[in-house]
Amino acid sequence: MISHSQIYRARAALATHYYADQADDYYSRDGGAATWQGDGARRLGAVGEIDPARFKAMLQGDFGHDITASQSVRKDAKARAALDLTFGAPKSITLQALIGGDSRLVQANDDAVAIALTYVEQHLAMGRRKEGGKSRVEHTGNLIIAKFRHETARPTEDAAPDPHLHVHALLMNLTQRTDGSWVALSNEQIFQLLRVTDSIYQAALERNVQALGYIVRHEKNHIELAHISREQIEFFSKRSARITAELTARGTTRKKASHGLRQGITLAHRQNKSQDFSRAELQQEWRAAAAAIGMRFDQSCLQAVVQPQRDAGKPSGLVAQASLDWAIQHLAERESVMPLAALLQSAVRHAGGHADVSAIQSAIRACVQAGMLIQEAPHYRSTQDMKAAPMTRDGWAAEVVRLRGLSHESARQLVDQAIAEGRLLMESPRYATRKAYEVESRILAAEQQGRGAWQVSITSSVTEAGLDSRLTPGQREAVILIASDRDQISGIQGLAGTGKSFALQNAQTILKQQGQKLVALAPYGGMVRNLRKDGVPANTVASVLAARNKRPFTGQLGPQTVVVIDEAGVVPVRQMNKLLALIQPTGAKVVLLGDTAQTKAIEAGRSFAMLQEHGMKTVLMGDIQRQRYERLRQAVQLAAGGQASRSLPLLDQVLTVPDQFNVDEHGHKARDSSARYHAIAQAYAKLPADQQASTIVVTGTNASRQAINARIHTLCGLEGKGRRCQLLARHDTTRAERSVARYYTVGDIVVPERDYQCGLKRGELYRVAGIPRHDRITVEPIQSGPAGSSRQTPIEIIPRAMGKLSVYHLNESELSVGDQVRMTRNDAQHDLVNGQLAKVVAIEAATVTIESGGRQITLPTDRPLHLDYAYTTTAHSAQGLTCDRVLYNAESFSRTTAQDTYYVSISRERHEVVVFTDDASKLPERVDRLRVKGLAHDLAQAQVESPALPPHGVDATLEQKTETSMEIS
Repeated sequence: MISHSQIYRARAALATHYYADQADDYYSRDGGAATWQGDGARRLGAVGEIDPARFKAMLQGDFGHDITASQSVRKDAKARAALDLTFGAPKSITLQALIGGDSRLVQANDDAVAIALTYVEQHLAMGRRKEGGKSRVEHTGNLIIAKFRHETARPTEDAAPDPHLHVHALLMNLTQRTDGSWVALSNEQIFQLLRVTDSIYQAALERNVQALGYIVRHEKNHIELAHISREQIEFFSKRSARITAELTARGTTRKKASHGLRQGITLAHRQNKSQDFSRAELQQEWRAAAAAIGMRFDQSCLQAVVQPQRDAGKPSGLVAQASLDWAIQHLAERESVMPLAALLQSAVRHAGGHADVSAIQSAIRACVQAGMLIQEAPHYRSTQDMKAAPMTRDGWAAEVVRLRGLSHESARQLVDQAIAEGRLLMESPRYATRKAYEVESRILAAEQQGRGAWQVSITSSVTEAGLDSRLTPGQREAVILIASDRDQISGIQGLAGTGKSFALQNAQTILKQQGQKLVALAPYGGMVRNLRKDGVPANTVASVLAARNKRPFTGQLGPQTVVVIDEAGVVPVRQMNKLLALIQPTGAKVVLLGDTAQTKAIEAGRSFAMLQEHGMKTVLMGDIQRQRYERLRQAVQLAAGGQASRSLPLLDQVLTVPDQFNVDEHGHKARDSSARYHAIAQAYAKLPADQQASTIVVTGTNASRQAINARIHTLCGLEGKGRRCQLLARHDTTRAERSVARYYTVGDIVVPERDYQCGLKRGELYRVAGIPRHDRITVEPIQSGPAGSSRQTPIEIIPRAMGKLSVYHLNESELSVGDQVRMTRNDAQHDLVNGQLAKVVAIEAATVTIESGGRQITLPTDRPLHLDYAYTTTAHSAQGLTCDRVLYNAESFSRTTAQDTYYVSISRERHEVVVFTDDASKLPERVDRLRVKGLAHDLAQAQVESPALPPHGVDATLEQKTETSMEIS
């Protein structure tokens, strides 16, 4: 993995001491531990081993050879001296190399780092300089790189440092332009494509390690050696060990450790504070600890015969195309618009070192030429304001015309000149599939075809006569649309808390009186339950689309039926296309009810918003009623209108609980949010029981949700009063990932969603036991028995041939009487649905009893349970919920803090919302961030129209762009 940090000139002496001191590195004597790389270094005569004195001089700005840097290179002590890209080898490779003594792995890692840095130099090196006040950027293709290999992590306070093979690559803040001048290095492209660089490093390392005979497994976005377990890896991290100790003290330990592991942990903590360790002492301790936990480093971990690897022997072009095809399938499931960086990263990762970036870029160009991919029209960003929105060439020309009054032709010449001189930089292109464009087109065509086509509408006079006098103006408009409008497909934009249930009930009453009926579909089970409570027949979207026999659903439809699709804003393009294709031929009317400002679909596209943008008849239900106080109502109204930052002062409280920062084993700062999580849990635990039941804790990520849940369980006095149970959490993977064996991990739990001929049964649990070949995994059935671990004969399956597999992670948590829990999967046997809330009312030796909806259900604990704590929810899952009080964890550093999640989070409550944040000063900017799900039509339209102005219009940006446009001209 790659991390990065800036090195400043003022710290040149300290940096030289840290990077260039190789005394403790075992492999430093081979002369390869500190070396130069890069064409820029070669031009300065910096080749081979690094001389610490010269390295220090470069950090201080003295590059010798009469090099005179341009004015773009600052000379003061606070000036940027270098960018440190730190390549951290996977821990298992570190252990096999440094404890097992396989120096070939050290070289394999060095070679992978060099390949990744070559990509950075050839494709991302940019030079910046100013001429006459104008900033110009040029692709230079040369870097001065000082590489230092280190082999230990920073020592902890109470123990010796862990083994940690990593390479610091310092990119000096200097590069040479084509005119021979030396200028400051521009880091923007390097940062933007850092994940691509990391994928190149990981892929090259995988290829090198496999060439040595090692078998690897894949964990998230990196590899590990298959013979070294995750438990052993975690042991060799003192920080991880301290976390484990803390969790143990709190009663929330990780998997129960073996005797050998416990003995190894004891051995590791027998060190004195502030003790200096020689290389020999470190080696002795590492080997003793490894032996104590049963690690093996002999030749038995290598393949007896090196097996042919996936794609070995195939032409690079074929591998590149196959990897690109997989990357497109993987990315297009979640986003219709795919940035170049995401395509490259995913394809390189999938190729595993058997195709380079150039081959994959060629494959992308071929897909564009063949019409399989739509490429966005080129957009350019000003070097004067890198934060300003990019525009097309015609967009910049129109801006110059508007501000300078020049002819369009003259303006385009000035823009072209700015592009040629590097004052306007082209953004990395974005892509969409032709298939996505066609699916979107079918949705738009269905809506247009249905305009004025519903012939069974009730007359306006009849509808108005049946309107409830308590309806708000927005509700009245919604009911009239449902009952009387003649468009077969129409929409209701219903803001949060505007009383959609009351409106639907009134519409249903009017329809029934006229011999018609109303049915509903919703994305989630909780929404379906609420609709049914209101007397509206409802099913989940997924259950209707997944049914092999759709006749039971379509058979109840017809011209006399209105189908309401609730929370339409979270229905992705794929499902919306199928729903309209299923419903429209029956003659039924479709009403989409949702809010485009709330959270978006997890899958690709924004179908509801797209239909509105293309003219679908839509009424606004905007009279917010949920909030009992005018102040909160105004806050929600502002958030709904895209003015989130203005709503913050209207909330009850915004409490700042700063994060702590610790130095991790790489020497970089690690964020610790535990103090804020504790404060949120404490606020919840202090509430009376009846108020807890009507309080929701909302957060952005699953990691923070789990952390807050665990603290609430403890602070509510439930710790140590129950039994530890195995719980299943869904593994967030795409269909593309589930189709490839390498993206499974031993220990994953696989649940088939249908029966398969190989023996897999629908709804049964199977544990991944191994990955014997690149296209196969071995699974073992988990049968009822002690601890749910008894197994039958393993089954070898080919994931590519099985499109209906769900994957879960196994966790262990304590369940106590009084715990609030939720179902994480449908359970037809016990009549439970995904998302259903329950309370633990009894715990026995082999069972847990929960209560939900006035009935009790007893679940066996000899198998993992699809349960989780329900105190905290993510903003996405909170959509559609109503409560009295919200405790909202708004993290300024998290990408999940944005307009839509903020709006959802503060609009759930009737009476009170309390915001907890790490930095209140940064929060206004963060909650104003607008996240938009892209469409293939967005890119195709840009190709044709080349819009002259950004979406927010010229008025909002005229002032900030005036100076930039003057620079262009």
